[in-house]
Parts: sequence; C-alpha cells; structure tokens
Amino acid sequence: MKVLFIGDIFGNTGRRILAERLPSIINEHSIDICIGNGENAAGGKGLTGKLFKKLRKYGVQVVTGGNHSFFIPDNEYSFMDDPNVLRPLNYPPGNIGKGFTIYTLPDNRCIGVLNLQGRTFLSQALDCPFRTADEAVQKIRETTPVILIDFHAEATSEKIAFATYMDGRVSAVVGTHTHVQTADERVLPGGTAFISDAGMTGPEDSIIGMQKASVIRKFLLQTPVHFEPAESSPMLNGVIIDIDDDSGKAVSIARIHERVVFK
Repeated sequence: MKVLFIGDIFGNTGRRILAERLPSIINEHSIDICIGNGENAAGGKGLTGKLFKKLRKYGVQVVTGGNHSFFIPDNEYSFMDDPNVLRPLNYPPGNIGKGFTIYTLPDNRCIGVLNLQGRTFLSQALDCPFRTADEAVQKIRETTPVILIDFHAEATSEKIAFATYMDGRVSAVVGTHTHVQTADERVLPGGTAFISDAGMTGPEDSIIGMQKASVIRKFLLQTPVHFEPAESSPMLNGVIIDIDDDSGKAVSIARIHERVVFK
C-alpha cells in the first residue's frame, strides 16, 4: 500500500495547493490513500465542515488534527462525527469526534489511522499517548496490520521516543505540529517508518504560516498581537510511505518538499 501523508495544511494557501497539485501527485506516485493534517485549514487555526468537504474533494481521504482540532470557527461541530475526520484520541472522554478510524480502500484493503497528541510543551492534562496507543493499536490490529499514527507533538524527543516505543507494532509514525519539515525520515529496525515532522503545506515565506512582521513584533514586545496567515511562496510538504500489506511493515519512506507555482 502506498500512503501519502500531507503535512499541516495551512489556511487558504494550503487548500489551494491541494486543489491544484494533489490529484497529479496521487496519479504520478500511484498513491492508494492520502491522509492529511487539517487542524490549521481554516485561516491557520481550526477546521470547519465546509472545509473538511473541500479537503475530501481535493483527494484527502482521512483528515487528522491536533491541539487546534476543537477550534471550530463557525461553531458547527456535526462534521466531527464523520469517521474520516480525526482528533487526538488521548483527550478526555466525552469530547466530540473520534481518535482513530479504519479506512477501507476500493479493493477492500484496510488501513488504520490513529491520531494522538504529545504532552511535552503542550497540555499536560491529556491522557498518556503511549498507553492510549497501546490499547488503540491492539484494537486496530484485530482488523488490519497496516496502521499509521499522526503524532501531533512539539518536542522532537517525545516524537522519537514514541516512534521507538511503537516500532514493530505500527506501519508508520508521522510527526506533525511544528510546521517545519525534518530530514530524519527512516524505517526503524522493527519496520516502522518515521519522520519527526512532515512539515507544512502552505506559505513558505512566513513564520510557520503567519505573516512575519506580526510574529516578530510579538517576540520583540511580548504583548498580544493579532496574527494573519501569509499567502506567498506556496509549498507542499509530506511523505510517501510504501507498506507491505501482509505484514504491515514499512518498506520505505520518502519526503516531499515541492514549491508550487499557482496557475
């Protein structure tokens, strides 16, 4: 199975990149399923039902989230019931949405997709992502050995520790959240593909997606500043992972870093 994972889709620029490039990339690389982190699709923060439908239309079959998953600008939460939109599973019980899904391809092959959030430099009140993964992965493996985890976390050390903990039990652990693509993609000894961060699909000429002047002002003055999404220098970041269907082990992982010229 060939899986394309798209790094954090940021604002209007990220959505436009997918509209113009994603179908061609899927065709060029014979992609079986596309998964993308969409927690920043709505103006750089959050997601809406309308935008979720657009991402699906562009070719993203499963949309994952993170610490912005519960920021819904239009306050219409019903789309979170769709099995193909995820938020981190390790938020307290009772929250809206789902933390994992099993997606069935047209040829009846299945892939489990699990979304978790780290705790280092983020919310310490979340359930342990390591122990949450233990239980969820066991359930998913009853149906399929092909499992991808979007691990939404700040600290590289936590991401590497989590991937090492999961090595041999899942097909891939893909880090998200920092919006900066790392160059450490590899297949771990047990057969789990890993990258610390898949990067961002959005404006490269920015500070992690936002206009540079306002972010610099925040660092200089240490007072609240209103951030606006940048729109120049569009880029697409992600990874392509080749997975053995029978064993669920990764064969390879390759980064995508593409500068896009809009038509």
